[in-house]
Amino acid sequence: MYLKSCFQRRLYLFLGLFLIALPAIVFYAILWKNAVRIPILDDYDIVLAAGNYISQCHGFMPKLVYVLTAQHNGYKLILENVVVIAQYSLFGKITFLPLVALGNAFALLIFLTVCSMSRLAPGDLAKRCLFLVPVAYLLFQLQYASALDFVSSSLQHLAVISFSLLSIAFLSKVSLRSMACASVLLLFAIGSSPNGFFVVPVGILILAQTKRWRQMTAWVLIAALALSVYLFRYSDMSSQAGTHGSAGSLAHFNILYALSFLGASAARYISLTTSLTLGLVLFGIFLFALRRRYFQRNPAVFYSMIFILINAIVVSGLRSDLGLAQSLASRYRIYSNLFLAFSYIFLIEDLLPLLKRKSLRRGVLLGTLVLSVVFCALSDLAGARFLQGKKQALTHSYKVEWLQDKSVANEAQVSGNPALQNQFDKGVFEIRVPIMQESVRLGVFQPPPDRP
Repeated sequence: MYLKSCFQRRLYLFLGLFLIALPAIVFYAILWKNAVRIPILDDYDIVLAAGNYISQCHGFMPKLVYVLTAQHNGYKLILENVVVIAQYSLFGKITFLPLVALGNAFALLIFLTVCSMSRLAPGDLAKRCLFLVPVAYLLFQLQYASALDFVSSSLQHLAVISFSLLSIAFLSKVSLRSMACASVLLLFAIGSSPNGFFVVPVGILILAQTKRWRQMTAWVLIAALALSVYLFRYSDMSSQAGTHGSAGSLAHFNILYALSFLGASAARYISLTTSLTLGLVLFGIFLFALRRRYFQRNPAVFYSMIFILINAIVVSGLRSDLGLAQSLASRYRIYSNLFLAFSYIFLIEDLLPLLKRKSLRRGVLLGTLVLSVVFCALSDLAGARFLQGKKQALTHSYKVEWLQDKSVANEAQVSGNPALQNQFDKGVFEIRVPIMQESVRLGVFQPPPDRP
């Protein structure tokens, strides 16, 4: 009987690990297949421009000042500058595939962080893995494809989420060592993107809940120091920021925009109304978690939900003037996927034990698994088409504009994707020849000889 029980546990453990690994393998296989070795869009202004500047800097201080003061569309992307400088300093040139891989790897870090936050089936690793399978299918999917295979986007949007969630996870543990780790991760989050500052009020709530007043003082001082560094030689470029910068003020908060942002994962498949409905449902789950005082049983998950809500509110205040459709931008859908994952963890942790019938509990879990697998498959199909079309458009532009290949037609048909075709026609995927030529002249970047 004991041997049979051990065999079953190992079987369930292997099954759980296989089901978790499967979406991750597909996810990264698609990304690797469609990765390119050349800069894309903002990569020219962030990655190549940084390399060009640093190659002409001598000494530590000029490089440090550049790291702390360089801006792009009103943002200071300190982490990206550090990564670019580190690669150039170590290897003497910029190579995009390692940077692409690093940016994509943050999706794995996000998943592992979310798994570490859950308190599903403590002490039973096999059952815990099976419970976490839907989380893998919610996070390892190409719903947010435009933030992937794209250095400057992934090292901002995915990195700030990774470090923010890790900071919240460590802050939820009551120890000085965890507090120190949370503080360091807060600085990394702020260095990745300014919405890393949203961790500050979340941290204050966590510390207030556990009455760690001295640590709260230290937390606020660290945040104030980070803000002073961020504001060092800061210039407001919002008027020139275009679609990436400030499009309004927080006074323009639009609740419909915030709800649509929160439920953006669903919009791809039906309509904008679906994202609003899902956003309302997810916000209702949060209020239910608040009523159930879930913050006492699992503060890491609960306060991570608050972090996402703050993002939804602030993004609404800054970007709602651009129209409700902007809330569905692909690069931001990771927030909606995360909220789905956190909602699932809360419901399974808090409500599943209340179901007395074992068959009913299994039915709920099986139904959730099936829905998450279908959701992941649809997202991967759409995301793979997007990435393939983007690579095709970049390849065409590279051959025509950089390699001067006259045998290539002047126009490209981008995989039958109207949205990508529209971007291609507008020159979104153009090769910024002057910046690349400067990088080649300085020995910073060597473009591939045949295709990107």
